[in-house]
Amino acid sequence: MQLERPFPSPTLRTALGASYTISGRVDTLPWPGVGQAALYLSGFGWLGASADQTSVPIASVAKVMTALVILRAHPLQLGEAGPAITVSAADLALYQAELGAGDSVVAVQSGETLSELQLLEGLLLPSGDNLAVVLADWDASSEPRFVSVMNQAAAGLKLQQTRFADSSGLDPASVSSARDLVTLATAAMSNPVFASIVSMPSAVLPVAGMVRNYDYLLGQDGVVGIKTGWTSASLGCLVFAADQQVGGQAVQLIGAVLGQPGGPTSGLRAAGAVALGLIASAQNELRLVDLPKAGEPVGELVTSWGTRTPIQSVGRIQIVGPGGARIALRLRLRRLRLPLGRGRPVGTLAAISPAGVDHSLGVVTQGALSGPSWWWRLTRF
Repeated sequence: MQLERPFPSPTLRTALGASYTISGRVDTLPWPGVGQAALYLSGFGWLGASADQTSVPIASVAKVMTALVILRAHPLQLGEAGPAITVSAADLALYQAELGAGDSVVAVQSGETLSELQLLEGLLLPSGDNLAVVLADWDASSEPRFVSVMNQAAAGLKLQQTRFADSSGLDPASVSSARDLVTLATAAMSNPVFASIVSMPSAVLPVAGMVRNYDYLLGQDGVVGIKTGWTSASLGCLVFAADQQVGGQAVQLIGAVLGQPGGPTSGLRAAGAVALGLIASAQNELRLVDLPKAGEPVGELVTSWGTRTPIQSVGRIQIVGPGGARIALRLRLRRLRLPLGRGRPVGTLAAISPAGVDHSLGVVTQGALSGPSWWWRLTRF
């Protein structure tokens, strides 16, 4: 009976603490005195947001969702132009009406054909309000139906302070918060076609000719897009993405700035100044950490019959985060069957940011771990 009894699995003695605190101190980011802002770091999570996260008009930043809905319904690969859409007489009339009202428009002609990619370029670079309606009509047969899809997409992203009333953002009832818009921008920038468009300084369209990107921050401090917006109701708005290098590790900051005072030019420049301040401050605060340190065991496996072996991670987890941030460490064992040879997988090491971003890698044995001897099995209690 003793020989047939199952023997206990090894127990884990971890060499890690429950968490690791990144060296440095937590400093308050330079949030704007008016309006609101939020900042997110890829691979880490939220770096913070200003206190006043409320639903406010967002102007042409709404076009980020318009583009995302189109690309989800009509996916493109990099290098593809997509289907051709013909400009109708109604589209021309809308262009002329919005041009007369002083809105941001892209010139079109009745009977002109534009590819899906060209329409998205005209939507996102010079912020063509009329092209938002062309895309909405093409996708959903009417703008109200398309707006319904936009709101469904917002609900899917859990944007609780976001509501769209139109596809262009001209309607002040199209509202969101800085934090919601960062979440939306993060989803949009994960689409390679969207990211490639908003990084373009300019594009050439059949009738309009060369159109330029309204995002004047493009190329400054690593900024790679994504969208500006201004109306008298929203004031200066900007959602931005900036590629950064921290200790040789590539990361991306995504942020939003809303409600910056000024006119169409000065309001956008005020939003841009806030964005650059947030990028510079974050860059100064970010640190690269390696977990665990090279060559260090993360723990050991110990058996009831006295054998043991160190365990080590397969490589290192590299995390970029701000000074003072606490990274939770979790060592998880799988169900083990002995004997175990050297280098056998036994579990995972997870480093989890304060926002819940999980970085994991495998853990293996440094040496062999044998089962118990027949004498131990026979004489154990």
